[in-house]
Amino acid sequence: MKFRTELNIQPAPFQINPFDGLIFMGSCFSDHIGVRFKKLGIPALTNPFGVVFHPLPLLEILLKALQRKFIYSSSDITQYENRFYSLAHHGKYSDESEEILLERLNADLKLLRDSLKNSKSLCLTFGTSWGYEFENGIVANCHKLPQSLFHKSLTSSDIIEQKLKEVVEALHCENELLKIILTVSPVRHVKDGLIENNRSKAQLLAAIHNFCDSSKNTIYFPSYELVMDDLRDYRFFKADLVHPSDMAINYVHEAFLKFGFDEKSIAVIDELQKFHLFSSHRVISDKKENHEFKVQERYSDLKKKYPKLLFK
Repeated sequence: MKFRTELNIQPAPFQINPFDGLIFMGSCFSDHIGVRFKKLGIPALTNPFGVVFHPLPLLEILLKALQRKFIYSSSDITQYENRFYSLAHHGKYSDESEEILLERLNADLKLLRDSLKNSKSLCLTFGTSWGYEFENGIVANCHKLPQSLFHKSLTSSDIIEQKLKEVVEALHCENELLKIILTVSPVRHVKDGLIENNRSKAQLLAAIHNFCDSSKNTIYFPSYELVMDDLRDYRFFKADLVHPSDMAINYVHEAFLKFGFDEKSIAVIDELQKFHLFSSHRVISDKKENHEFKVQERYSDLKKKYPKLLFK
């Protein structure tokens, strides 16, 4: 007797080397997956501009990074009362000083720009197609400004697909070796309403699949289906019944490894995982010095094997 509709995921047509540079951007689900690599010392950049749920502002950030001479300026900043905001980015991008805010934005822009040149894999996670329009575009975050300033609307799959095509072409002009993985966050935006959430996810899925059907070096990874159709049980969610539990995220992460990494790379990741568990193990005080020595010794050995290791 079967109790689950298990998902049979075909391996990606390309393989990811864990030390060739990984970038994860998009919804908070990108953070959950990306941080698992970073904890192991694998060089990965995760949401350099913070969490962005809607694909249009997310893709626009990438376009800005690909424009080598572009820098953020006063025209990209919104002032409300006595504070300055970048509506094109996460809610953390606000400050009482416009100069300080622009310095932060351009420092993070350089970080992303450099990573896009040198990384071999980019994973984008789209969260919602419901967007909030301000002046001439969809914002990444409303920064808790008055809702009267924004107009809420549902972005069609055609518009998302068109923007996706523009950005992927630009990415491959900059870095033709870049492999792009697209996915949809399994986190439901229930504040929009359950029916509205399903309409939103449908636009994202349609846009991604239509694009991937005609694109090379870009593929869909079914994180949404793994949680919503394979696991399909509230015991795999946190208390809010919206965000996947650690168990669910681990399940998706394991599926992602099998999807994009060969056996040799997975063996390396397993080795780093064992070291991470060993190094974070708590020991009683009289054995602490000896434990720290063994940790450093094992780390040195790993560093010789994997020079790009960033674990500290």
